[in-house]
Amino acid sequence: MSKALSFETEVTGVVLETMDVLTFRLAIPADIPFSFKAGQFIKLTAETPEYAPEHPTLTRAYSISNAPLGQGYIDLTVKCYEDGHLSKHLREVTYIGELMTVEGPFGDFCFEAGQASSIALIGGGAGVAPMRGMMEYIIEKKLPVQMHYLASCRTPQDLIYLATLLGWQESTNNLHVTHTITRPEGHSWAGQTGHIDQRMLLKVCPPETTELYYVAGPTEMVKSVRKLLKEELNVDKSRILWEPWG
Repeated sequence: MSKALSFETEVTGVVLETMDVLTFRLAIPADIPFSFKAGQFIKLTAETPEYAPEHPTLTRAYSISNAPLGQGYIDLTVKCYEDGHLSKHLREVTYIGELMTVEGPFGDFCFEAGQASSIALIGGGAGVAPMRGMMEYIIEKKLPVQMHYLASCRTPQDLIYLATLLGWQESTNNLHVTHTITRPEGHSWAGQTGHIDQRMLLKVCPPETTELYYVAGPTEMVKSVRKLLKEELNVDKSRILWEPWG
């Protein structure tokens, strides 16, 4: 079990994933024995003087989006909302070298070696963040795990990690990537369209070949997929791990 710690971290990198999703890299100090499982989350606290005096600091929970491979850093993939104070701070104010506080890790939405030999990773929006860490962990550790990744986004421009995922899929024989777009009108898109439904689940990750299902994303999407798995595909709830993102 990973022990929760609290420590100061420095922002060392920022990657623009989409127009409203960014990945922030935070350094783990060499003297901090921080460890985590693929898929867990941390609580991030930042100084936010722009919201003082009501909110001089803000704390929010974010999933770790890289694998626990001892790299000396963690990545957080954050969707930025206009009414989300901390995400807005991260997008508009945060700079390389900014100091923040990390507490964690937390959560049971995670994957470890030996847990299953076939998994489905079903995500919506930035809910795919912890799944990226799981996939990287399985690939880098060369674990014999079949991964079926199914992600739903509004438009092709909202696809997160697209180049990374396609690169992994091409370089390994155990990752199968499927994206579905819910608002394809006006876009050039030849892939799946529509919300995740029973037909899509049966095609991508049928129960007879899938040991565990991981579902994360907007609350309504998570509820819908869980209901489909349990009531339409008769998947036992013990095989479904889920994490709503509000």
